[in-house]
Amino acid sequence: MHNSNGSADQSIIRLHREGRREESLRRFVEEYQSRLYLLSYRMLGNHDDAMDALQEILMHVDRSLPRFKGDSSLYTWAYRLGANVCLNLRRKIDPMNNHTELNTEMPDTVLMPVERPDENPDEMCKTRFKKYLVHRALLKLPETQRIVLVLHDLEEMSSPEVAGILGIDANAVKSRLHRARAMFKNTISKYFQTHGIEENDILSSDCTREYLTAAPGSESTRLST
Repeated sequence: MHNSNGSADQSIIRLHREGRREESLRRFVEEYQSRLYLLSYRMLGNHDDAMDALQEILMHVDRSLPRFKGDSSLYTWAYRLGANVCLNLRRKIDPMNNHTELNTEMPDTVLMPVERPDENPDEMCKTRFKKYLVHRALLKLPETQRIVLVLHDLEEMSSPEVAGILGIDANAVKSRLHRARAMFKNTISKYFQTHGIEENDILSSDCTREYLTAAPGSESTRLST
C-alpha cells in the first residue's frame, strides 16, 4: 500500500522547482490525496476533520517542496508531514486528550452500506454496527499509539519506515505497536462482549479487517488545486 511511484515523485519535485507549482500540486494530489485522506480519517475520526487536515497538508506541501532535499522518499516525507498535521489537529480538537466515547454519534462513513446482494438487511445492520465499534476502538487509542498502529498495520510500513516518519527509533515503534495492539484488542473485546457479539479472533475478524483496510464511506475527497 505504501509503495511510491518513483517517476511520479521525481516529476512532482521537478515541476515545483521549475516554478510550475499548480501542476506540481495537482500531480501530488493525484498520487497521494487518497492515502493522506485515509491517514487523516483514521487519526481524526470523521470526514470533515480529515478534509481539513488534507487541505492543511496540501498547503504545507506547497510551501515545503522547494526545500525537499531528497534525504528520504517523497512518500516518507509526505507521511511525516501528514502525521504531524494530524497530531497537531487532534491536540487542538481534544486538548485534554479525552478519547472519543462509545456513545458518540455513529459517523455516516461507517453507516454507509457495502452493496452485497446476498446479505439480508439484518446482517447488513449488524456489520455496520461492528464497523462502528471498530471505529470507536481505534479512536480510543492514545494518539502516539494510534499513529503507529495506523502506519504499521494499516499502511503496511516497516518499523524502520515508521520510525523515520515519526522521528523515533525502531524499538520505540515496536513498543508502541505492542501496546496499541493490546489496547485495541482489549477495547474491541469489551465493546463486542457488551453488545453480545461473538468473534473468535477479533483482530483478524472479517469485519475488523474490512473496516481498517477499506476507504471509509463514499464521499468524494477530490480537492480543487
